[in-house]
Formats: sequence, structure tokens, C-alpha cells
Amino acid sequence: MVIKVIPLGAGQDVGRSCVIVELSNRRVMFDCGLHMVSEQKFPDFGFLGPDAHIDCVLITHFHLDHCGALPFFSECVGYAGPIIATPPTKAILPLMLEDFRKVSVYQSKAQGGDGLASYTSD
Repeated sequence: MVIKVIPLGAGQDVGRSCVIVELSNRRVMFDCGLHMVSEQKFPDFGFLGPDAHIDCVLITHFHLDHCGALPFFSECVGYAGPIIATPPTKAILPLMLEDFRKVSVYQSKAQGGDGLASYTSD
């Protein structure tokens, strides 16, 4: 049995936590985080290629460096599969992501932008 590990983020710093594990023709993404201050905020999803399939995303905990890129991954990359987390993480996750969206909109307006965040609250 061969296990393949593909880091898409957080290889050498804190933030953008995102690792894909391939095992027996299954691909599980562990975390989908963002980096708060880096120019490259999101994991390198381009490495997946246009036909890459992810069976599920497993979020280890609700910190933004582990879950903050989920809206981008679903809305912009097109992932529509299951997202798995513990009950406490599932409860806090929507609150964290909505708060981050609001802060992003405010920050964009303060910097002279149009106030559009990378994703919507949907």
C-alpha cells in the first residue's frame, strides 16, 4: 500500500495549512487554511490541476490558518464535496468565516477598494 502526501500550503511557515493524503485511490484534504499576512493567502490549489478530485475535506480545528480558505476552495475552485469536522468545529466554523468576511470587506473599503471580499457569506 502506497500513501502519498502532497502539501499545498504551510510547508515552511504558519498559515495556509493544507495537505492532501492519497491512499487506495482516495484523496483526503486535511485543512484548507489561509495565511493572514502573506501575498499568497491561499494554498496552491493550482497544483491540483483541472481534473483533480478530492473525496473529502477534513478540518482539524477552526483557526483561520486551518479553515479560512474553505469559501475560496468551494466558490472559486469549485469543490462541492463533503467537509468533515468535529461538532465543536462545525459549530464555530460559520461564525469564524463570516467574521473574517466582514473584516475583509471593511479592510478593502479602508484601503480604497470596492469593499468586495474574496467570497460571499453564502
